[in-house]
Amino acid sequence: MNFVKKYLTTIAIALGFSAVCSAEIIPVYKIDAATGSYVQTTLTHDIYRYSADTQLKDLIVTDQQGNKLPYRISAPDTKISVQTQQTPVRYFPVPVGASPETLLILSSASIRLADNEISVSVEKGNNPLAENQTAATDFYVVDLSDVRTRVDSLAILWPINEAHQYLEVEVSGTNDMTNWTPITNTTLVQLQKEGEYLTRNKIALNLNEMQYAYLRLKFTRGGDNLKLTSVHIENTDKIANAPTADTWEVQGALAEKQSSALHGERHNNNSAVAAWEFTRDDIAPVSQVSLNLGNIQYGDRLNVFSRRSSKQPWQLVHQGIWFNAQVGSEWERSDAISIYSNSDTQWRVELNELVRTTLTPALVFHRTTQTLQFIANNTAPYNIAIDNQTTTDHQAVSAQIFSQLMAGKDVQWESVTAEPLNPNLGSFARHQVDINWKTILFWFVLISAVGALVWVAVRLVGQINSNN
Repeated sequence: MNFVKKYLTTIAIALGFSAVCSAEIIPVYKIDAATGSYVQTTLTHDIYRYSADTQLKDLIVTDQQGNKLPYRISAPDTKISVQTQQTPVRYFPVPVGASPETLLILSSASIRLADNEISVSVEKGNNPLAENQTAATDFYVVDLSDVRTRVDSLAILWPINEAHQYLEVEVSGTNDMTNWTPITNTTLVQLQKEGEYLTRNKIALNLNEMQYAYLRLKFTRGGDNLKLTSVHIENTDKIANAPTADTWEVQGALAEKQSSALHGERHNNNSAVAAWEFTRDDIAPVSQVSLNLGNIQYGDRLNVFSRRSSKQPWQLVHQGIWFNAQVGSEWERSDAISIYSNSDTQWRVELNELVRTTLTPALVFHRTTQTLQFIANNTAPYNIAIDNQTTTDHQAVSAQIFSQLMAGKDVQWESVTAEPLNPNLGSFARHQVDINWKTILFWFVLISAVGALVWVAVRLVGQINSNN
């Protein structure tokens, strides 16, 4: 009987200790340097490694004595940070061997491009003059003589085809059509596959107002039979601070299943792919994902899936074409894929099966940082902590008190940096092993049965000894 009592006592103590641990408030960040009463700091995706709720309902802010402080979590200022203006400008092709005098005449020409020739009709002064020239294009001249603004960059468009996917161009400037000053060399690119595009068609110039009257575009690669369709000046003005981007990478591993998950686990699908699977340790809602393929050329299909746990089927997030191409000395990739507030922890990426042994992709997550504001009480240090007992919506309660205290006040917020405390992830409820009550019940019954048998055996041995 003493054995049984000790056994039950041990179980009770263990369960009581577990209950105490589950209600523990664990500090995640510490703030030492705050001196004012109105304090704010930035929250990145790292806080979601510890939280069990995608809305951070289990977050609390405490002072040195452990008193809870009112706070609110808000998105940063989302005002437009840049404004871009495009202005079309005149341009014309120049035949091989054209003289500076001819170029000055051409600057006021009307241009007609036929399939295999350039026809130029010119009117100058009051005397009508018609000149028709047919020759290969040596270079293009962009007329800036009437432009009264600076020129940040030049945006160029041309028909997309295999011969003109990559264009290397030298840009020079002049005011007299005789003396040309080199400005820059760059590579332009237009790729297209299955309705998806990768376009890098802008030349950075950073020219002052009226610095040059004309620009020369000399295509040293891919310029044979090239016909430009438009040329624009592009100027960008900064008008506000953009929200801080929160971006991080997760490394993956080759998936066990190398056939596409596009049609679900239960369907017979023999479509071979190169698949990698990724697991992130946070549940931050992300707004965009992208791929980092390093310095490997790629321009083919892409499937992206996600799910909350391995017990769920893969859900298609995006299907399309992904470009990773070298443009000059820089590597360019497709724009990030927009998704809506996805907090899934498991991800799968499928590419063309031919790159299975040559690529090691990293999955890049994007979101906007959040701002935590709280009302301090001059008892630093302050802790940003997670309450493992998530039955209370701390954020809603705190935000209500916060709004009441701040009603009608216009205050200056003190921005501080929160120092990470890096607590053990295993201490938090979300990272603890899920309890399987069926398994526990099975072992309880089994141990109880064994204990009963041991007790019966002890009684029988005792009786035998007493009889002897």
